[in-house]
Amino acid sequence: MKVLSGGRITALQWSPRVKRVPENIYTSSVYRVTFPYPATWRRVSEERYEGPDGFFQVSAISAGDSIADVCSSEAFHPLMPYGSSPRIVMQMIQNREACFIFPSADQPAEMNKQAALIVRYPRPIQIGETFYNYFILWADVNHIRQIGGQLSFL
Repeated sequence: MKVLSGGRITALQWSPRVKRVPENIYTSSVYRVTFPYPATWRRVSEERYEGPDGFFQVSAISAGDSIADVCSSEAFHPLMPYGSSPRIVMQMIQNREACFIFPSADQPAEMNKQAALIVRYPRPIQIGETFYNYFILWADVNHIRQIGGQLSFL
């Protein structure tokens, strides 16, 4: 493939190597998931980890509704945790129906730029006496895609 014709390259520099951020692996037998997260983050509780540059928290949702309805209910919760006009992006994660919820600019500051990922479980899981159809991951907007994109079900 011809990429240059009739010109000269006067300066050539290779792109710098991308430094990989050290990662740890979160695994939960309760929520039946595993995914990597930045190694600088520390456990706050069984379901929540925080670091100087972000956080994540996991849970499950018991709902028989369609994924679109579940995502809409979370995104447009009456307390507006994602602001007044969050953006929902439908996606497939591990060949499962999923959605990302990204906050709008007017998200309350105390939410710390929280975004969400909801994924339908391969089959409902039982926690206590309740069955859950959906996994939910909350994380800061700068890490939600990176973490969610590497999510695996156990």
